[in-house]
Amino acid sequence: MPLPSPASPVAGRMAWRRFAICTATVMMCVICYGDRAALSVALPDIVHDFGLSASQAGWVLSSFLWSYFFLNLPSAIVLDRLGPRVVGILAVAIWSAAMVEGSLALSIPAFLLSRVVLGMGEAPTFALGAKVMRQWSSPDRCGLMMTVFTSGISIGLASGAIAAGYLVEQHGWRMAFRVLAAIGFVWCLAWFFLYPPQTEKCGSPQSVTRFSVRPFFASRSFWGVVIAQCCVNYANFLMMSWLPVILKQRMNLSVFDASCYTAYCYAGAVVISLVAGRIGEGLHVANAGAPGSRRRIVALCLAMVALIGFLPFCHSTALSMLCLVLSMGFVTAGSGANMALLADLLVGQEALGAANGLVLTFSNGMGILAPVVTGYILQFTGSFEYVFYMVAALVMAGAAAVMVLPRATITLHATTKG
Repeated sequence: MPLPSPASPVAGRMAWRRFAICTATVMMCVICYGDRAALSVALPDIVHDFGLSASQAGWVLSSFLWSYFFLNLPSAIVLDRLGPRVVGILAVAIWSAAMVEGSLALSIPAFLLSRVVLGMGEAPTFALGAKVMRQWSSPDRCGLMMTVFTSGISIGLASGAIAAGYLVEQHGWRMAFRVLAAIGFVWCLAWFFLYPPQTEKCGSPQSVTRFSVRPFFASRSFWGVVIAQCCVNYANFLMMSWLPVILKQRMNLSVFDASCYTAYCYAGAVVISLVAGRIGEGLHVANAGAPGSRRRIVALCLAMVALIGFLPFCHSTALSMLCLVLSMGFVTAGSGANMALLADLLVGQEALGAANGLVLTFSNGMGILAPVVTGYILQFTGSFEYVFYMVAALVMAGAAAVMVLPRATITLHATTKG
């Protein structure tokens, strides 16, 4: 069947649908991370309500990752089976319901249970975003569109910090959770009407790929992507969990002021990540050759994340903010470029969702450690100084791994069943 001409009404409708779906996918990421930001902003009040220590607060911050870690791969395989429409609605509905459940919790076990349920809902989010962006964007813009999607992390954390900061101060953390949950339910309704039930892009239900981890585990390229993602995800989860507390401690701010400064950091990070993503994609297109050529862009982004190691030497607010914004911006750009690198290396795009889920299983396992380890370091030293040094060393190790390992394609020998 011939494709519609660019000037035809059909092409115009398809362009609108493509734009709307990609925008809604970014909004899903924004809502997801906005909900996570609410916990970080509300943490001082939650600690007070439940009488928690710094190390216990670290466990609370990591609690959603307990289920998130184990369900990344299974939920991504389900995504490849059922498609983005069904999985998107289920995922956002589950984590929004968990936000409501958390707002009603009267004990710390009940609150922790709500965070575990939230992790269940959020498990397929990143794999879903990677799959939709790969399918609904042009091949020469895959890396940029993945960076746009991952920029939803910073946008969500910024907007969530501002909204949660205001709501927590005015109405308490429980009301903040309920308002943010309502936004998620509205998104579910919009996605139901927007995303087509069956399209050629989602594949045929009569042909289902049997996913196997063996080709991935046997591939040096895969392990290069995994190591890089683990290192950058540690930095990501550190900021996502502790940034308002870091700013509050360093600058002696109120809860709302700390949330505002958090939003400033993430707003700046969005700009940095999009500029870096656009430049990186331009360099990749101009110099595309070997399957792993994008690894240089990933390594450069991770090296820039290591700027966080200079934060203890920044004694002015402006310099501290600049250091944080640059580091956080390249976290997003590096993560987006790394997942685009995985798509470049993968032969057999029908398993892309599961491949992303496998990478995220490892990287989120590393992410679980960030809030917990930070909590213990803070409890024993009273300072974030050694936390920053450790993160800088980690991301430099990730940059080295991604430069050395991803050289060949990842070929799947999967079978299909009709």
